[in-house]
Amino acid sequence: MEVTIIKGFVQFAQKIVKSTSDILPFPISLIDENGYIIGSTNPDRIGTIHPPSKEALQKNTVLIYDEEKTKNMNNVLPGVVIPLTFENKAVGVLGIIGPPEQVKPYAYLVKSYVEMMWQDAIHRQTKDLRLKAAETFAQYVLLNDTHNQQTLEQYCDMLQISYSSKRFCIVIDIGNALLKNTNIQNKIGDFKAELLEATHESFQCMRDSLCTFLNSEKITLLNSVKSEEAYVDTLQSFEKQSLKLMTVLRSFQIKHTAIAIGSLSQTIADIHQSFQEANSLIQYGEVLNISPKIYSYHNWKMLLGLLPEKIHTTYKDKLGYRLLPLLQDKSAAELAKTFITYCEANMNTSKAAKKLFIHRNTLIYRLQKIEEITSLDTKSFEHCMLLYLGLRKQFS
Repeated sequence: MEVTIIKGFVQFAQKIVKSTSDILPFPISLIDENGYIIGSTNPDRIGTIHPPSKEALQKNTVLIYDEEKTKNMNNVLPGVVIPLTFENKAVGVLGIIGPPEQVKPYAYLVKSYVEMMWQDAIHRQTKDLRLKAAETFAQYVLLNDTHNQQTLEQYCDMLQISYSSKRFCIVIDIGNALLKNTNIQNKIGDFKAELLEATHESFQCMRDSLCTFLNSEKITLLNSVKSEEAYVDTLQSFEKQSLKLMTVLRSFQIKHTAIAIGSLSQTIADIHQSFQEANSLIQYGEVLNISPKIYSYHNWKMLLGLLPEKIHTTYKDKLGYRLLPLLQDKSAAELAKTFITYCEANMNTSKAAKKLFIHRNTLIYRLQKIEEITSLDTKSFEHCMLLYLGLRKQFS
């Protein structure tokens, strides 16, 4: 942590010097714990040694240097030096250049200002590093089918999440919303953090959960639960929580969002399966045109829509071969659309005809033609289910 602090100090030193110089009538320097000037009103001094700084750090007190005291000292100008502290530890020095009696009254005020700016910069840097670490971890654990257990455990320790907790993955697809917000590119980190916080709050996540961007288009939430019963409760409240998040995202001008939830994984090592499931649900949901774009296997409409997709290929091939005479008929598309609409109207000919904007007798004629070609009874639920499964995927 100490190395990170010093590195952050070096990175932001000159920026802090410039900001402080705008409000202070005296030149200043910032010196690291080894006595090197890392920020100065006079850039030529950067990288040079400032001998009194180590003494100020050792004594942890303000030291005053007048003309008489500095005349035989190398690279030391009249003024005061005062230690800078971070988390109650002196780790750097502030030098204010000028007649000691004039600059001393400013010493503690400027010290507080510099420390405040410095600590804010370090906290931001630490936060950014954690966000980047979380993104890297999500990419590793979600996009790979196999993982190194030691690597996973190290990531979990670093991110302070449990390796062994039961988890499921929620995927939030926000499209190109980040790319469209190029006008706030300099604050993109803050924007992403706000979106993650909104996601975390909407789904009432436990502390052990991990919410992060997978890429510029997708937010992933690796949520932990204590039991399978808790996961079932989550499924039941998923649509309500997703609608809440969509409302919040619209306040960020993110209007096109799709959200899906995957199955429960026993440990984080298996969470990629939950992610793949959620990701597939978004793709299927788009094809099935389900609205709102909230997808889970807890949704009957989703289950019904996926049924033709999930039938074994061998069985679908045999069914397709049996329906070949219908599929080869010159009116196949029209007949299929009529039949699918008939099924989705609960096998009610009047409702189906109304949906198709045709006369009821026309619909009955088409159904009779289907019966002639297939030898199936369109009044039989079992026969209709079989034919529906055979036609739904090809003519959806």
